Amino acid sequence: MLEGKGKAHLNKVRYFVQIAREVSKISGAVPEQPLWLLYIFNKKERSGAEMAFFRDPGEMFLGCLGTVEQRFLVTLIETAAKSGYTRFVEPCAGTFAMANLAVRSGFKPEQIETSDVSMMTTVLGYAITDQSLEPLEIHAQGFTDQELLDPATALYAQMYLRTSKTAGNEYYHNMLMDLKYRREEHIASIREQIEKTRELLHGMSYRPLDMWEHLKEVLDDPHTLVIANPPTYFSGYEKFYDTQGKMTWKEPEYQLFDPATGHQQLFDMCMDAKALVICYQEKRVGETVGHTIFARSGTRADLNSYITTNREEEAVSLAHGKKIKRSSESKLEPLECSMLPRDYEITEESKLSVISIKAAQAQYYRVLWTHNFVGSSATWNRALLIDGYVAGVFGISKMAADSLFVWYVMKVPHEKYRLGRLCYMLAQNREFTDSLLDDLDQEKVEKIRTAMLTKYPENKEVRGIMKLVSRVQDKQNGYKLTYEAPLIEGRSEKETLKEWLRREKQWQENRAKAMK
Repeated sequence: MLEGKGKAHLNKVRYFVQIAREVSKISGAVPEQPLWLLYIFNKKERSGAEMAFFRDPGEMFLGCLGTVEQRFLVTLIETAAKSGYTRFVEPCAGTFAMANLAVRSGFKPEQIETSDVSMMTTVLGYAITDQSLEPLEIHAQGFTDQELLDPATALYAQMYLRTSKTAGNEYYHNMLMDLKYRREEHIASIREQIEKTRELLHGMSYRPLDMWEHLKEVLDDPHTLVIANPPTYFSGYEKFYDTQGKMTWKEPEYQLFDPATGHQQLFDMCMDAKALVICYQEKRVGETVGHTIFARSGTRADLNSYITTNREEEAVSLAHGKKIKRSSESKLEPLECSMLPRDYEITEESKLSVISIKAAQAQYYRVLWTHNFVGSSATWNRALLIDGYVAGVFGISKMAADSLFVWYVMKVPHEKYRLGRLCYMLAQNREFTDSLLDDLDQEKVEKIRTAMLTKYPENKEVRGIMKLVSRVQDKQNGYKLTYEAPLIEGRSEKETLKEWLRREKQWQENRAKAMK
């Protein structure tokens, strides 16, 4: 029997559990964690609070958003389901919070794919999808292998053994004792929660799979909505579920997600994806990666909660309940000025200007000048005019704290000049980038980046302008190349034109010699 402080702690635990249940009933909100996880506390990490029965989203698990973020996403998901999205993907599924929202917001369970690399999620996922736990080869100290074929018992075993590693602390020792002496009651409660989750999500698919592998399978599908909630702590999953070797299973191979670099890797991967990708992040001001469509301050310490995407306009429209049209359905429109003639002579006296244009106008020229066009969206769409003629279009977004990203460059197929290089050089000027950014971002942005899919290990379009920083083989396209370059201070448009003409002249002379 527990006495004194131990009994008082347990009474508080039961009190907060009851509050959580009542709040859930009243608000109808999706709990940030299943109720059996209410016993996960961290007294030391919370200032001003003796205990917390829920941790902040991302602080302890791979896939859990707070209630405020979930409410924002409900409208987005509902509208997406009405706008032709027929496939919902939740990698880093955690406790299936996003799959839960998807079902409640118009997607059928059969349209939902989920994956994760944690044992807890995999056991729950297998239970929902009627898969036997036997292939998982779960072993746990103090439990028979036969007992661990029951999902509720397996989840209880993990919770018990995870708690036991901190049992030297009186606080956790008392919780361990409660888990031990009320074992059957806890297992019954877990089983009840599993069944409720199964009733809601039965029909979805689940696989123990690395996020990166799952994304490779789905990003090329224009009917797919991906909501990813990767870890907000490096190795947070491993630390949180550590049982000090007392429980093992046949876990899948996976790549550790480091928030410091992983979000950039994610958006590099999905920047030209046909799928719409939504990602949860916790970052300091100005450090988000991707297009920010939602923000909430003070998530924890000096970090804020952000929801970002690879296609800003589309995601914002969906979040505001506006059904969207596919790119092919959008009305394309040209600028009022004519295109640069293919034999037009450009000189140092030519007048350059970079003007803001609408996405539909950029799309017009991109389709016109590109074979088998597949569009990517940008925050800022710009047109390059030379002596009043349209010579090219390019799009830029702020995808990281210290850099801008060139999504696309399309240009007139000129007989003599490589006009795309002029676009890249103009985009590299500090004078130009400052025209896009506010004062805070102007101080932080120091470079410009771009990425290309090509059959060859190098792209000559930016040779001598930007530096190759990443080369990854791609099964379908050959190579994915990432380039970057520092911003150039103090260079004007006229000076850029002069430098570009000098390089073009040198290239033409070298080319003529090589042909001889």
